[in-house]
Amino acid sequence: MIANRVFWAGSIFTLLAVDSFCNAQWSTSETKPTLDALQQQIDLQATQIDELKKQLESKADSSNLPFGVVPRTGDNSCTPSDVQRVPITTELPVEASCDGEAEKPKTHHNINFMADYQNGFLIRPIDPDTHPFQLKVNGWAQFRHHAFDRDVTSWTDNAGVTRPVENRSAFDIERARLALAGYAVDERLTYFVHMDGDTDGAHTVDFFDYWWGWQLTESFQLQLGKRKVAASRQWILGARHTRFSDRPMANDFFRPDRTVGIWGVGTLGDHGHYELMVGNGFNTANLPNSATDNRFTYAATNYFDPWGDYGNPLVDFAGSTEPLVRLGHSFVYSPQGANSSASPIEESSFLRLSDGTRLTQTGALLPGVTVSEFDLFFYGLDMAYKWRGWSFNSELFMRWIENISANVTLPDDSLAQYGFYTEGGYFLVPKVLDVNFRYSQVAGNLGTSSEYAAGFNWYPLAKPQVKISFDVTALDGSPLQNTTSDILVGDDGTLFRSQFQTEF
Repeated sequence: MIANRVFWAGSIFTLLAVDSFCNAQWSTSETKPTLDALQQQIDLQATQIDELKKQLESKADSSNLPFGVVPRTGDNSCTPSDVQRVPITTELPVEASCDGEAEKPKTHHNINFMADYQNGFLIRPIDPDTHPFQLKVNGWAQFRHHAFDRDVTSWTDNAGVTRPVENRSAFDIERARLALAGYAVDERLTYFVHMDGDTDGAHTVDFFDYWWGWQLTESFQLQLGKRKVAASRQWILGARHTRFSDRPMANDFFRPDRTVGIWGVGTLGDHGHYELMVGNGFNTANLPNSATDNRFTYAATNYFDPWGDYGNPLVDFAGSTEPLVRLGHSFVYSPQGANSSASPIEESSFLRLSDGTRLTQTGALLPGVTVSEFDLFFYGLDMAYKWRGWSFNSELFMRWIENISANVTLPDDSLAQYGFYTEGGYFLVPKVLDVNFRYSQVAGNLGTSSEYAAGFNWYPLAKPQVKISFDVTALDGSPLQNTTSDILVGDDGTLFRSQFQTEF
C-alpha cells in the first residue's frame, strides 16, 4: 500500500508540474525554468516510480508467489489463499498538451497471459483462477551418422532361415521431437502431447504420447491415453538422457514399448516415485485394435532416491558434491492371445529368442511348429550412482515365457531369458567432456550375445542442452532388431555412431 501511494503521489506531482509549466507566467528570464530542467525532474520522478515497482515485484518473488500477486498489507507469511491479485494492464500513451485541448481518454487493456522461458517456451496465466490454461513447448533433435562394419556376411535363425548381414553407412535425423504440456479448464486437468519424426521411420511424423491427467491428490495423478509401458528404468528415462548415442542392446531387447491404457503416477515421501498401469499390450505402439488381442497388460515400476534427488541425466553433469543413488525395480505381466483361427496375431510378433528368431515364426522352436499364444512375465532391477563427476548405472532383466501354445503339443511350454547391462563414465573436464564405457548381454535357450562400447560426450557450450557424442560398439551376434539404435538382428561386427543433439 505504501508503494501504491508513492506511485500515485509521484504521478499527480508530474501532471501538476506539466500543467504549471503550460499556464504559469514568468516575470523574468532568470526565474523561468527551461524545458530541459523540467524534463530532468520528470525523468527523476519516473526513475523513483520504477524503483518502487521493482521493490514490489521483488517482494512478491521472495515470497514464492506467482507473477502479479502481492501479499495483503501487514501479512509477512501469507499463503496463496491470503493474497490479493493485482490486475496488470497496458495503455496507449497520450502526449501532454499545452494548448488547452481536452485530454484524450486512455485505452486500457488487461494482460491475461505472459510468455516466458523456463527450460522450455512457456505461456502461463497471470491469474490461473480466471484463466486456467498453461502451455509449455519443448523440442529436441538428434542428427546422427552411423556406420556398421560386418565380420560375417549372413546369419541363420533357429528356424533355418538365412539372411544377409550388410555393411551400412548413413546420415539420420534419428529423433526430431516436439512436446506440448500444461493444463486446461482446471489446474488439476493436465495434458501432454509428444510428436516424433525420424528419417528411418518412412520420414513420417508420429504421435508418440498423448494423454490427459487428473491430479487427484498432491501426490497422485491419474492419466488416460497413450504412453510408455511402465517398466525398464532407462526406457522410461528417455533417449535424450542416455550415456551413449542410444540405449544398451540388452535394454532394447527386453524393454516394452508404448500402449493405450490407464496409468496411476505418484510419489512416495520426498524422493520416491511409482507408476501403475493397465493397457492394451506389451508392444502395441501403433497397432490398431484389429491387430491386438482382448487381453490387457499390467505393469508397475518404482524407484527411491535415498540420498536426495538423483535427477534425469545418467552422467554427473552437475558434479554432485554428495553421493546420489537411485534404486528401483519393474514388473510386467502380459498375456498374448491368438485370433479365432488359433494363429498368432501381430501384437505378439515383438518377442524374439536369444539368437534373434521371432517366437511366432514357424519353426522357431521346432520344425513346422508355430507358436500362437503365450504369457510373458518381466522383472527388472536397476541402480544408479553418481558423485563428483563419476557415474555408474546398471539393470538386470529377467523374462519368462510361460503357457506356450502352438499348433502341436510342445514337450516344454516355457522358456526363460536373462540379460543385463552395466555402464559408467567420468567427466575429464567438468561440464565439457566425459568418457563412458558399457557392457551388455542377452542370454537364453539359444545362446548368448554381447555388446562392448566406449565413447565420449562433448558439451561445447558447457550446457546439457547441446551435446556431441561419439561411440564405438562391438557386437557379437545381435538378437535385437532396432533401427532406432542402429543395431539389427544378426549383426556381428563394429558399429560407429556420431551424433549432434540439441534441445530447448
